[in-house]
Amino acid sequence: MTYEYHEGCSEHRKGEGRMSGTTVADQTMADQAVADQAGAPDHIGTPDQTAADAAARLYLAFGRLSRSLRRSSPSGLGHSTTATLATVVHLGPIRTGDLAAREGVSAPTMTRIVAALVSEGYVRREPDPDDGRACLITATGEGERAIREVKSARSKVLLARVQLLPEEQRAALLAALPALEALAGDG
Repeated sequence: MTYEYHEGCSEHRKGEGRMSGTTVADQTMADQAVADQAGAPDHIGTPDQTAADAAARLYLAFGRLSRSLRRSSPSGLGHSTTATLATVVHLGPIRTGDLAAREGVSAPTMTRIVAALVSEGYVRREPDPDDGRACLITATGEGERAIREVKSARSKVLLARVQLLPEEQRAALLAALPALEALAGDG
């Protein structure tokens, strides 16, 4: 077991092993398996369409779109690092443990991600004013700029793809936005 000490606060983390990741190929095969199991028919909302079919198709479409947009990002940061930085920028100062829970990774994994972000100058660790034993992770100006650039690049790519759709599909996307936003909510 290892312990990591972070200068500027007395946050210690006990090493618990490493989380294994999945490759894009693994995820694509998993996405296809979900779609195959659901029997994904041609049109969502037809009378013979089940909720499970629709969920499988949405899962597959969102996964593919998300991976496509991540690949278009100008950032040299990996997916987990970019997601973590975006969370810190969005939420403001946050404890490492809370950040790990929010991102769905182990505390040691988040400690490594935060260490990389600190070394690149995207975040900084600050003592927690409410608990001297803990740290708060805060985005720097450089971290905020990096996330603005990623969002801008991804939005431009998405806009270009949406503009290629027929008018009826663009209208359907616009009409579906409230439902999609509700699905993406954290609550």
